[in-house]
Amino acid sequence: MPIALFEVLCVVIVALSLVAMARVHAWKALLAEYGLLAAAAWLGEESCVGLYRFYAYSDAWHGRLHLVPILVPLIWPLVILSARDVSRALWPTVGPWAAACLVAFDASLVEVIAVRAGLWHWAEPGHLGVPLIGILGWGYFAFGALAPKTRALAVLAGPLAAHALIQLTWWGGFRWGLRGDLGHWGFVILGAATLAFVAGAVRARGRGAMMTPPVWIPRVIAALLFFVLLVWTAPADPWLWLHTAMIAVPYLLVTEIRSRAAPRAATAPSP
Repeated sequence: MPIALFEVLCVVIVALSLVAMARVHAWKALLAEYGLLAAAAWLGEESCVGLYRFYAYSDAWHGRLHLVPILVPLIWPLVILSARDVSRALWPTVGPWAAACLVAFDASLVEVIAVRAGLWHWAEPGHLGVPLIGILGWGYFAFGALAPKTRALAVLAGPLAAHALIQLTWWGGFRWGLRGDLGHWGFVILGAATLAFVAGAVRARGRGAMMTPPVWIPRVIAALLFFVLLVWTAPADPWLWLHTAMIAVPYLLVTEIRSRAAPRAATAPSP
């Protein structure tokens, strides 16, 4: 797909997703939170690319803020906010780490498709061209950005948490193992994550907790962008399609197609 076409689609998707999210969130609060997360996302991306040199964006992108294409930090907040809405719908008593896990789960699909399309590249392959720490980094950032009670702190908390957890898990594990092309082992790891999500989804469904249309519609809008990118870039790659299916299954288990009708108030019998 030409990068210019992808960028135009990104702008459309961002706008449509925000409109869909506004069905649940007040516009003023939504735009304020979106703006803070976008600033945090740029700071996190810029610092990670500049400090680690472990990945880089294609030169074909138009419009950059130094090392980062402008559209990238405009997309990040949608991933984080939608994951938070899902976690609140399914597990309302669980903290921000649940949303962070969902962000990493979703990011695995974004990463493998985007890397295959040449939007960015990593210094090491990992799973379908993406090292595991690159996928987890999305979750690290999301946890830091969602944890503070004062939303303005997300601008610093997100990048700081990402760097701290990247360093911890790199020197505590990834520096010494699970590097290089993981082959089928990458799907074993993804399968474990999918099964954990399925278990959580089944328990949530048992409690009557589901993703209602106001929650899943913004996600479907955003997912369409990468579905189109997948079909355009690698329509016959069975491994990318398998990865896509493994991400979709647990969400399908807790998707409610129609919003539940509000219970009708009881009326007194006519005399």
